Amino acid sequence: MFQSSYMMWTGGVVIAMVIFSLALLRLIGAAEASQKEPSTKQTSHNPERTLDASSVGELRSTADTFLDTAASAREERKFEEAIEAYTAALTRYQAALNKLNPEASKTHTEIEDTIDSTESELEAVRTLHTQRKNLTETLKSAEQSFQVAIGAHTQGDHTLARIRFRQARDSFADATTQIEDADNNLFSSPIEVSVDPDQKLTSTTLRELQTIPEPVATTLADAGVTTGAELESSNEPPWPPAIIETLSDQHTVDDELQTTLTVLSWMDDSDSRVFDTPTAVSQRREQAAYGFNQS
Repeated sequence: MFQSSYMMWTGGVVIAMVIFSLALLRLIGAAEASQKEPSTKQTSHNPERTLDASSVGELRSTADTFLDTAASAREERKFEEAIEAYTAALTRYQAALNKLNPEASKTHTEIEDTIDSTESELEAVRTLHTQRKNLTETLKSAEQSFQVAIGAHTQGDHTLARIRFRQARDSFADATTQIEDADNNLFSSPIEVSVDPDQKLTSTTLRELQTIPEPVATTLADAGVTTGAELESSNEPPWPPAIIETLSDQHTVDDELQTTLTVLSWMDDSDSRVFDTPTAVSQRREQAAYGFNQS
């Protein structure tokens, strides 16, 4: 009986050892498999690593492409895109220069010359972009004040009109100075400014304006003019509409009413104003000065 128990105990130990060994082998195999299995994680794109891995020829080719893109964007007056492309080109030209064999003196000189010219072009575009941006902000402020002044004058609020005409006059004068001081032609493409006056006329229909006498509104209506937008100002100071000059000669309107109708003819009902020449800016400055003096 003792031998039988001993044999059973021995058999149990052997079986346990076999099971333990098999389990251990499975764990070892799984660990080795996980080490051999390639990682599924993707490394993030690193521009610096890409530049380091590129050859001098590849870097120059990519830089040349960016340079062409910059030139096209500059031609189309897309200055921010041009600045971005010039900057990208310079980064790659410099990377190519850093990788270049010191003995390649000719290529070294070529890349340096290209970097110098690209930096000059980038600086020119940056300057032009900044000057146009500053001019746009100045013109926006000026036109905003100008339109508010027109509305105030037309409604008989001469105090507000005088304040805003003065602000417009001074801002248009600042814009003129910016144009004259710039080395570049700031109107290589038109400059459009948004306009949203904080005070507007409730109506531009002449019959509904208290400052326009009914007989004058009727006379103008008979001539086909019923709104301020239909009053076309002349090209010479003080720019009275032709129909108003005629009525003035006929003594139908007095000087004050002529001024009101002239100022009203400058009102722009749209939400933007386009300036395409320095003359357009200087004319606005003169109109604002006239409005200030007459308010």
